[in-house]
Amino acid sequence: MIIDKLSNAEIYYGLHPRIKKGLQFLIDNDLNSLTPGKYEIEEDNIFVMIQEYETIDVEQGRWESHHKYTDIQFMINGEERMGYANIEAMEVVEQHKEKDLMFLEGNGDLFLVKQGYFTIFSPEDAHMPTLCVHEPRYIKKAVVKVFCD
Repeated sequence: MIIDKLSNAEIYYGLHPRIKKGLQFLIDNDLNSLTPGKYEIEEDNIFVMIQEYETIDVEQGRWESHHKYTDIQFMINGEERMGYANIEAMEVVEQHKEKDLMFLEGNGDLFLVKQGYFTIFSPEDAHMPTLCVHEPRYIKKAVVKVFCD
């Protein structure tokens, strides 16, 4: 798991060529002007989902992870808390392989993701996004899905 400011994205370009391409998309585009939805960057290998929603209390959150995609989650407007744990410390309780999604149960650490910051979650990183900081707030976020073969 990685958290950093988008202005430092170049540090992470060497992780994988598609991670570099996903981070460059976040830098090169006016994300505020994009409406919610899915945007292809490199067919199914890299795409971004623009999301707008109200954050939720931690009690409503769910741990999740993915089988093949790495997430780059970037806070366009607002801030939210997220959770992190290695999936080895979790128990898989639900799987949806066709959606590249699994839900898990267990304990992890919570941290703050401010506007202008991004996180990178690889398939071994359980994460719990969408959590409110103090009270529910409306936010806008980009989630870049990157297939790292």
